Amino acid sequence: MQARSSAGQTTIGYYLLDRLHELGVEHIFGVPGDYVLRFDKLIEQHQIKFINTTRENTAGYAADAYARLRGLGVACITYGVGINITNALAQAYVESSPLVVISGTVGTDEFKRHTTLHHLINKSITIHGDRTQFDVFKNVTIDQGILDDPKTAGEIIDRVLLSCWQHKKPVYLEIPRNLVDQPLPSYPSTQSFRYPPSDPDALREALEETRHLFSTSRRPLIWAGHEVLRFQQSQTLLDFAERNRIPIVSSLLGKTVVDEHNPLFVGVYQGGMSPKEVTDTVDECDCILIAGVIMHDLDTGIFTAKVDHERRIVANSDSLTIGHHHYHHVNLVDYLVGLNTLDLGLSHAPFHTSRHARLSESFTPQPDAKITTKRVFECLQSHLRPEHIIVSDVGDCLFGSADLVLSHDSFLACPYFASLGFGTPGAVGAQIAEPNRRVVGIIGDGGFQMTAMELSAAIRYGLDPVMIILNNHGYGTERPLLEGSYNDILNWNYTEIPRVLGGGIGIKVETEQELDKALRRAFAERGTLYLIEIELGKLDFSPGLHRLGELLGKIVKG
Repeated sequence: MQARSSAGQTTIGYYLLDRLHELGVEHIFGVPGDYVLRFDKLIEQHQIKFINTTRENTAGYAADAYARLRGLGVACITYGVGINITNALAQAYVESSPLVVISGTVGTDEFKRHTTLHHLINKSITIHGDRTQFDVFKNVTIDQGILDDPKTAGEIIDRVLLSCWQHKKPVYLEIPRNLVDQPLPSYPSTQSFRYPPSDPDALREALEETRHLFSTSRRPLIWAGHEVLRFQQSQTLLDFAERNRIPIVSSLLGKTVVDEHNPLFVGVYQGGMSPKEVTDTVDECDCILIAGVIMHDLDTGIFTAKVDHERRIVANSDSLTIGHHHYHHVNLVDYLVGLNTLDLGLSHAPFHTSRHARLSESFTPQPDAKITTKRVFECLQSHLRPEHIIVSDVGDCLFGSADLVLSHDSFLACPYFASLGFGTPGAVGAQIAEPNRRVVGIIGDGGFQMTAMELSAAIRYGLDPVMIILNNHGYGTERPLLEGSYNDILNWNYTEIPRVLGGGIGIKVETEQELDKALRRAFAERGTLYLIEIELGKLDFSPGLHRLGELLGKIVKG
């Protein structure tokens, strides 16, 4: 498709939108502002649909969730005041989500007349403009570009979008408002989107060393992470595991990297925070492939993960290490594809399915029993189906969700950056990305209060997520670490929010029977947003949060 203007010419704005559309983008999330209004109007005239959000940061969260499911997400902001999207950008950067942020800015002709303009940050503006926002975003994006010259704009767009796609990291494009409709002098020769080729000798040696390690092991294991999802290599890795009968654990950030009903899947591994079945499997392995995992404190159980460095393979998007050997210029995709060319000749005993850490798929509510956090997830598990997508905020909602058994690519959360407030806009972005699947948002009351009004987008655009609010009256994750009145928040009438927004159904539950009935009702009906508030005790924690409290509490308390 050739980018064009209404007059048939190729313009900077249309070229950018057409390139995004070619990459699968059908929605852009954002907040209008005078510096970006011309570009917003262009979106309105394009095949891509503009989705209004309540603020820039939630636009970033929604676009992040969209990117994780669709391969690329876009948020559009105006200059200066839009800088509050930085938190969402930082999350996308550390968790490898391909997010494009587009910002309108002052026209290049305006700086020649005035240097003191609204929304600008730097007091010492020159005729070349204010680069403050650009310099801030450089710290949380993999590539950046300012589209202030029609002669170079096309090449910059292609380069920046390629960087986003190749690295699965956010990027930033800035466009002066007077250049949105400027024709490109020539149609750029668009780059083909490919990963940099691996060094063939390094790849061959790495695969041979991998073959040797696996073929001489008796209890091999795969620890799979989010980068396998981002680079769409889940089936490649699963083929390797199934061919050689190798069990799989996932990181929490990489949860649902494979279908968790698969008999080879053991559970989510977080070091000492994991269920016993999972830690036993990892502790007993004698060769482990760690593929696409960031081994940060939460995904390693505050660094309690036990992995033998001598027989460890760590394959990430930016490095490959086998034992003490470092292989350069071997990309993750080539390495994972290459695994399936290996003849391992493994002779280990078949993996026993009894070792799986799983919640039961049946639930019998106890008459008049007050609901607990543990029972919330047991009840929810019985209602989940393969078409459901879980979007979890940070808190006990996250640690409880870790034990759910879910289908492939059906779990979104931010356990590494761990920023409260992702859940509600994330659910909106996920539902727009996958309209044929039902999104289930699980959010604590603390995180919900930060971005609750993003449900207005759900009502406006006819979305129907099931939003589950775990109301434990404050910041529950902090209580087992160090309790104090600072963990308390005002108790809202959460179930009245749908009435305020003019759509949806609110239900408050306090017992097991009420929750089971509410979930049954919500999942039986599409087309309506449901908000289910679950009343919980202040000190009622999931098993996962109990384990975190024991490990992290010692550090917090000194």
